[in-house]
Amino acid sequence: MIRSAAFASPKINCVGNARPGPVCVTGAGYVGLVTAVCLADSGIEVRLLDIDRDRLALLARGRAPIHEPMLDELLASVLERGLLRLCDDTADAVRGATVVMIAVGTPPLSDGRADLSQVRAALTSAVACAGSDTVMVIKSTVPPGTTVNLRRLCRHDGRSLPLAVCPEFLSEGSAVKDFRQPPQVVIGGDDAPACRRVAELFAHINAPVLITDPTSAELIKYGVNAFLALKISFINEIAHLCELVGADVETVADGLGADSRIGRAFLGAGLGFGGSCFPKDVRALDQAASYHGQTFELLRAAVEINAQQRSRFVAKVQRALRGNLHGRRIAVLGLAFKPGTDDVRQAASIDVIRHLEDLGADVVATDPVARSTAALELPATRMAADAYECVRGADAVVIVTEWPEYRALDWQRVAGLVRRRIVIDGRNCLDADAVVNAGFTYVSTGRPTRRPAATAQAPRQRIA
Repeated sequence: MIRSAAFASPKINCVGNARPGPVCVTGAGYVGLVTAVCLADSGIEVRLLDIDRDRLALLARGRAPIHEPMLDELLASVLERGLLRLCDDTADAVRGATVVMIAVGTPPLSDGRADLSQVRAALTSAVACAGSDTVMVIKSTVPPGTTVNLRRLCRHDGRSLPLAVCPEFLSEGSAVKDFRQPPQVVIGGDDAPACRRVAELFAHINAPVLITDPTSAELIKYGVNAFLALKISFINEIAHLCELVGADVETVADGLGADSRIGRAFLGAGLGFGGSCFPKDVRALDQAASYHGQTFELLRAAVEINAQQRSRFVAKVQRALRGNLHGRRIAVLGLAFKPGTDDVRQAASIDVIRHLEDLGADVVATDPVARSTAALELPATRMAADAYECVRGADAVVIVTEWPEYRALDWQRVAGLVRRRIVIDGRNCLDADAVVNAGFTYVSTGRPTRRPAATAQAPRQRIA
């Protein structure tokens, strides 16, 4: 079903018997690659354009430059089936395409504003090579008002191409699933036939399509990420209050989430949000509001609370070791900002480890997939191959990323490897009973500290 918030007709029947024509996706980064591969997997001919030839060479071998479940398998499949073609020449990629999607980066500037230079450059190049019936689509995350302001770039040789925006709602670690099963598809534009053509690309997806004006579509994207960030920061403030009054944040979150108006998702107390989207988009939306004279205090509070959570976590490690971290060996389990990805952008691990090292701690860290990317940010940190190597001789074990591998650890085995039996769980992800029964003191977020019974506490081991 297609809902229209911009056009007179409440429903637009955009799906006919004709298969959508070739699509060009500009930018083989996270959004562009996932979009191109998933569209190709649906049977659409896709050309993926990127200027990085090394990246294209890697893709040609069926390997994605990012860690994302199912992506490598789908990439190899669509290449073998001839549905995805890799291009480094704009004219070659755009020629004959009915839709050109711009999916290049919009990194934050020093003041938090989104840098749109790549979007402008990619759009200008594509328009110069596009046919007269090509629809241009902004897939990158852009501030409200951007699509309207970029219309002037769609004029070339006396013609003007329609420009729409189709924001993405992909979560790292589940991007393929999110593309295939979105809550809705949002398309913003002022040209009804152009929006219909974009909607046809998603006809194979069982999800409602909302067609609206471009600025509203852009704000929906920012609004979703900002609201989820606020939800995370809210539960972290509740968790801090729980620690002060002796409540259990997991029980509180379950009670809040049982209300259908709230829901349980994103009410996990812990180290807050990170990654390439939430921090960047929250700041960009705040900057966009400031440009129009609005002070968005809620967004600023969310960012401040998010930073505080990391400092509070380090303070817990300090208290657990009686205030002195100098020379203490801290085992950090998890470097990626969330499970299922190797992305460490704005990851809690980076802030936490740097803070621990500034306080004199000897940090050893590990992650199933993000060690190499994290090592670039943490040159002083030793990386261990796995969790058991990481915890050997540790004075404290801290959980930063809730990978399934860490939930499934044999805590009796860990007890025989550490110097001190202390666990600080930054994601409330462990089986507290299993940890405490192995003789550990278990510190979590928004819940009382749990200590083993005196009879279960084994003598402290000395490990060289």
